[in-house]
Amino acid sequence: MARYFKLQKQVVHHKRKSVPKSDKEVIFALGRVMETLPNTEFLIELLDEIYKGHRLKARISGKMRMHHIKIILGDYVKVELNPYDLNRGRLTFRFRNKEAALHEIQSVEN
Repeated sequence: MARYFKLQKQVVHHKRKSVPKSDKEVIFALGRVMETLPNTEFLIELLDEIYKGHRLKARISGKMRMHHIKIILGDYVKVELNPYDLNRGRLTFRFRNKEAALHEIQSVEN
């Protein structure tokens, strides 16, 4: 004897789309890669005037990982920091050379 089950319609409540990262409270800083750590983590020394000399751990953002952007010692990078934890960050951009990074620092300061 075959059993028949009544199929119930699943109701999916759509979550609100979160606000983009740029609209939230995020601190952008410029830094230099001092050391590479396992699991695509890096030790970054910040170069901005406010955070000069501060060191933190940072991971590669998803877009950088997706596009296979390589980061090595001495690279200049843009780091995204959460204001609640300044010891962790996310690498969002790698500068091609030192001049481009220094130009970015000067344009942010002015």
